[in-house]
Amino acid sequence: MNDVQTAKAMEEEMLSDLLWLSPYGALVLAAIGAVVLALALPRHRQGLVGAYVAGAHLSAAALAAGVWLDRGFRSTMSGTVVVDGLALAIVGILGVSGAVTVALARPTVAGTDREGEFYAVLAAASFAAAVLSSAGDIALIALSLGLLSLSSFILAGYLRGSLRGNEAALKYYIYGTVAGAAMVYGLSFWFGLAGSTELGAIGRALPDAPVGMVVVSTVLVVVGLGYKASLVPFHFWTPDVYEGAPLPVTAYLSVLPKVAGLVALARVLPQALPDGSLGWPTAIAIVAAVTMTLGNLAALWQSNVVRLLAYSSIAQAGYLLMGVAAMDGSEAGLPALVYYLAAYAATNLAAFAVVLAVQRESGSADVAAFAGLGRRHPWWTAALVLSFLSLLGLPPLAGFVGKLEVFLAAIDAGQAWLAVVAVLNTVVSLFYYLRVIAPAVLSPAAEDTGQPRAATAALATALAVATVATVALGVVAEPLLDLANGARLMGAR
Repeated sequence: MNDVQTAKAMEEEMLSDLLWLSPYGALVLAAIGAVVLALALPRHRQGLVGAYVAGAHLSAAALAAGVWLDRGFRSTMSGTVVVDGLALAIVGILGVSGAVTVALARPTVAGTDREGEFYAVLAAASFAAAVLSSAGDIALIALSLGLLSLSSFILAGYLRGSLRGNEAALKYYIYGTVAGAAMVYGLSFWFGLAGSTELGAIGRALPDAPVGMVVVSTVLVVVGLGYKASLVPFHFWTPDVYEGAPLPVTAYLSVLPKVAGLVALARVLPQALPDGSLGWPTAIAIVAAVTMTLGNLAALWQSNVVRLLAYSSIAQAGYLLMGVAAMDGSEAGLPALVYYLAAYAATNLAAFAVVLAVQRESGSADVAAFAGLGRRHPWWTAALVLSFLSLLGLPPLAGFVGKLEVFLAAIDAGQAWLAVVAVLNTVVSLFYYLRVIAPAVLSPAAEDTGQPRAATAALATALAVATVATVALGVVAEPLLDLANGARLMGAR
């Protein structure tokens, strides 16, 4: 009788957990349903698969908001998945960003022989990113990172006839496999030291473990997550993969895996090494400073806007990492990171949407292709200017508020030197952003350009949504910052 009651209690607990796991379930259904629809629908109707996947992404974001408002936070599946404020906020960001990415991808993949499968793999990658952001168990961290990496490899090499795409997928695979293996090796040390895969238990065991072994294993873990976030020195794959992959995939890789990697760092480090053990906040602050500096300096000489944005995304990862570095010394660190992630996602997707539109029209993504864009496409140019100025950090755009928040968090955490480095880097970045903005706005239109090519409805929608979000997140920042303050880690002090 006791066994029956125990089994019944476990069943009721699992059913109850489903309510908190519903945002993740929406992404699972997106991936599975996309495969079924891709098999059932004829090729000329595969766009319906994309619509279904985009809708499922938005449903995941809506369910995350519903769980936050109606159910609150909970550790589910015996602590394996932590549905707290941080997890739900990130699912919301991933859901909206994934839907925008589907719209960006539609003009590129429409009519190809595996269009439906593309959307299915994208949904699987979004699910993996969401799980990685909320994993409370190192085994789940390893599994979700593996699924995210595998999905990303496939997306990068989607256009099989493209030599650059094949090269990008191969490079991404090699770097990803090595980094992932390093991370799993580090996690295995943590398991051996703690005798458990649960992050809380690891956090209780590591402070008493041999220092050398803890340092080495932690570095290996950071390698795997830092590669996803394009942190220096794990960034080498970024410019080549961004340039070689289909541009919508590049837009995806610049946002969703980066968000997941940074949030995983924000969840893992404070729990595995509580109270700033071994000085990890200072080490992460140094990595942030080096990452933003190298990214900005390397972007100065880029003539291709995709590669320029690749190095810009590396620099942005450095700014974002400031929020992680400040978490141990300031309560403002995590909310600043969450807000900046939302601002960065909207801004970077808007920038890549303009680049995609220009590339479709001119066949090039070089800086010269943007000359005279303001005369041909004033709305595209407005979106380009707003997105680049937001990446730079000018008010009242989202990027300004995001940078301001992480700068203040760094100062509050006693890392004022890092804030100074970030301000100097922001000044440096002004040069390469203006290298694209100036010819787009000031140069006359090239001769014999023919009739300007309008963006497709899907691309225009994605561009409009991302641009409006870039402005709105800055103008209406106060309530969003209040919301970000609720994005706390369960069990964190």
